[in-house]
This record gives sequence, structure tokens and C-alpha cells, in this order.
Amino acid sequence: MRILTPTLFGTTFIALSLSQLPLANAQTTLVYNNFTPPTHAITLMAKRWSAEASKASNGKVKFRFPAKTLAPPPRQWSMVTKGVADLGMLANIFETKRLTLTELATLPFGTSTAEKTSIALWKTHKKFFEGANEYKGVKLLGLFVHGGGDLLMMKKAITQASDLKGLKIRVSRGMAAKTMKAMGAVLVPTPGVKTFEVVSKGIVDGAILPSSDVPKFKMIPYIKHIYHIPGKFYNTAFSIMMNQKKWDSLSKDVQQAIESKAGLNIARHAKAWDDNAKEARPQFKAGGINYAPASAKLVAEMRQRYSSFDADWIKIAEKKGIDGKAALAFYRKNAM
Repeated sequence: MRILTPTLFGTTFIALSLSQLPLANAQTTLVYNNFTPPTHAITLMAKRWSAEASKASNGKVKFRFPAKTLAPPPRQWSMVTKGVADLGMLANIFETKRLTLTELATLPFGTSTAEKTSIALWKTHKKFFEGANEYKGVKLLGLFVHGGGDLLMMKKAITQASDLKGLKIRVSRGMAAKTMKAMGAVLVPTPGVKTFEVVSKGIVDGAILPSSDVPKFKMIPYIKHIYHIPGKFYNTAFSIMMNQKKWDSLSKDVQQAIESKAGLNIARHAKAWDDNAKEARPQFKAGGINYAPASAKLVAEMRQRYSSFDADWIKIAEKKGIDGKAALAFYRKNAM
């Protein structure tokens, strides 16, 4: 029979004690799926806020970003709910049957800066939308918008609505498509990350998207005109969401650490879009692009043709028991 010496006994006791400690101090790695390029504003936002959350947890949680997306952009909700990734970034235009309330942030003439507008959207969600439970099945960590859509033209100058009639314009789903349809354009629905393909190959006459994406997607050589309007042509709402079961499995202190750097903090990080926009403008000039405000005539025609859009959204909100007029007024007060 082996006799434990005091030293051996102490070592054994410590080892056994450590093996019985709770796993609360163990490090958790969360897989965070992001489908935009490495230098894109959305990627920068994701890396920044997640690093802050990791630090707030004292290193108990870390985030891993796959080298390639684990699912195409339209499948992010399914990817997260099935646990393929722990977290994901969703463009809400791909879940319009499920997520209708955040569409107020996509309306024309409603964007100031990406940062300010994102903060307004999160505040409006917390005040008006959270009770509607549109995010049932996932843990919503944040909402944000991009810098707002501008009109990019490959060759033709645009001064009035009739100039767009019959032209092929790249659009995303949702409000971008709705605005261009109202102008008589032929819609070419294309995910943002695929815009370079339709632009560089001459498939479209123009595109509607944030002009800050032009350098990121290497489109400067193909564009002659970029038109912007007060409040932008449209916007897109994005969600940062987490698998609910994975969230529930985290210790309370880790949950608190993540939430302390989510919500409004994620919205504030939308400033990356604003920074990219400032960096892009000198590149437009160097590339021979005419970056200018849309004509007063075009803006007036847009206001007339888009005049029902606010009322359309208010009706959608009211069907979910939301005071749409109050929510929109609150949002606009904070966003503009």
C-alpha cells in the first residue's frame, strides 16, 4: 500500500480540488459569422465590439471569425438558429416576413449619419418594438444601419425621374427596390457583395447602394456619377443575433459582459460607415467621378412618388399593435 507523504498529499489534494472547480472560469469561444470583406465597415464593427466584449469578460469569452462565410447572406437566420454559427450578422431585407418593424429605418430621407441613425434605431426598438417579439428564436444583440444609399451611374447623367425610366439599376431587396421601381427603372436585384460583378461586366446602367462601398468593392473605374440626396435614397437595417441555446448556456457574468458592449455600443460602432464615406470622397475625385447632390427637380419628384411610403410602414406597425406614428416620430427625432 502506497503511503502519501505530506508533500504528495498536498499536491494530490490541490489537483483534485482544481478538478472540482466550476467551469465558469473556462474560456468560451463563440463562432461569429460575417460575410463582408475584411476591410468593410461591417467587418470592422464586428471585430471592434466583439473585442470589447471579450475584454469586458476578462477573457472568459472570445470570438472566432471563419475565413469564409458559413452560409450565404439570405440564410443567416437559419444558420444561427440551427447552431452552424453562434452569432451572425443579418441584413434584415432577407427576413422581411419576420422582421417588419425595423423597416422604418429603410425609408427614404431618413438617414443622417450611420452612427446617429443606428443609435436611433436601437432606441426605437427598445421603446416600441421589443414587445412585439419579432426576434423570437434568437438573442438580439444589436441593430444598425449603413450610411444610406446613393445613386451610382456608369455613364448617364440623371437630372429628373424620366432619365431613369427603363434603365437597369442594381438594387437590394426591400426599400432600395421600391424606390427605384417608383422611378420607372428596371430592377436587377443583387446582394451588396456581388455588386462588382454586375457593374464591372456592364450588366447594369447604375446601382443604388452606399457610395462608401465603391472603393471597397473596387468599382471606381466603372462609375461616372454618384448622386446623393438629403436623408439618402434608402437604408438597410442589420441585426447582430446569437443562437438562443448558446446564449442561455453562458454564465450570467459572461452574458452581462457581452450585453455591456452590445446594444447602443454596436450602434455607435456604425461610425465605421461614416469614416469610410469620408475616406472615399477624395478617391472619387481622383478617379474622375462626379460626386454631387441630386438635382432639385429629381428630389422633388422623389418626394412626390415616395409620399405613401411612411403610411405604408405605419399600417404594418399597427397590425402588430405598435403605435406607428409615434414610433416613426420618435425615430426621426433621434435620427435626423
